Amino acid sequence: MARPSERSCADWLRLITALPGVPGQERAAAEGIAKAFRSVADRVERDRMGSVYAWIDGTAESPRPLALLAAHMDKIGFLVRSIEPGGYLRLSEVGGFDSRTLPGKEVTVHAKPPMAAVFATRPPHLQKKGESEKPIPLEDLYLDTGRPEREVRRKVPIGTMVTLRQPPVDLLGDRIAAPGMDDRAGVVVMLRAIELLRAKRPACDVVAVATVEEEFGVACLGARTATENLTPDLGIAIDVSHGDMVGAREGETFPLGSGPALAVGGNIHPRILEGLRTSAKSLGMPFRIEPCPTGSGTDAMDIQIAARGVPTAVVGIPCRYMHSGVETVEPRDVDRCAHLLAHYLSTLSPEWSALEVLK
Repeated sequence: MARPSERSCADWLRLITALPGVPGQERAAAEGIAKAFRSVADRVERDRMGSVYAWIDGTAESPRPLALLAAHMDKIGFLVRSIEPGGYLRLSEVGGFDSRTLPGKEVTVHAKPPMAAVFATRPPHLQKKGESEKPIPLEDLYLDTGRPEREVRRKVPIGTMVTLRQPPVDLLGDRIAAPGMDDRAGVVVMLRAIELLRAKRPACDVVAVATVEEEFGVACLGARTATENLTPDLGIAIDVSHGDMVGAREGETFPLGSGPALAVGGNIHPRILEGLRTSAKSLGMPFRIEPCPTGSGTDAMDIQIAARGVPTAVVGIPCRYMHSGVETVEPRDVDRCAHLLAHYLSTLSPEWSALEVLK
């Protein structure tokens, strides 16, 4: 078996996407990710929100500038809302699933001990005319554990976390489909980037933060508090971008295998974008530009406005079928994003600071 530092991006993706962790209940994911970071970082910490910090110390004399990398480790899932007669579970979603994809899916109910269940609904034979032709909203779906009501009520408290029971699937073309690529793929980018930076030290300090509570959709809470704690000189969020798929309009997606998607827009500092583009060209790496006219919908939104304000950029990983159980990425895109970040950070001079970035 390969040592942790010798894992490929594909290995990391299979491992990290399997960890549970809906927004607000990321402890198990944080423990697994912290363990992974300890194999590549100088030191690893957690803050009071639960985000995981992995540090690489720079080579310049102190005080050194600080660069922040951020990718959220929470993934969409469900919480048990109620238990109905017969022991059936009703759920509330946390993060926004496409309910059309849920009937028939297997899930894990994270009780003690965990139990398997399936999403169920009335079969077409028992539905009213026309019902089977419409998407089924989540409130009309329920979970069947196959267990007696008394046992379910005893073992499954209201608020218990529920996640899809879907192992990673290796597809042709060296692609991997799994729930949670959004944004565990970004966490893997940081793992690989930290590994590269440990071997070839940058002048600045670098901290990679696996953030909590991004998928709430209201604010990127873990990124905001981490930035307030660290007051970095620049920040780069790593998240997924929409990969090419049937039915999407031209210009809305990026082909898998096309390399990093570099965001441009109001959430993005043009000098950091310029530096990332220069690094990609120096590496002979393909990349795409992703227009984000207003907010990027990533941790970058809260990094940018935290503390005294932080020059910010976003690096995207092409990902098909976002917010479903088969989010699909190509590991070489993950590896390319990591090499891009490591190269860019290693080119920053020892004298740069937040003000230098603005010039």
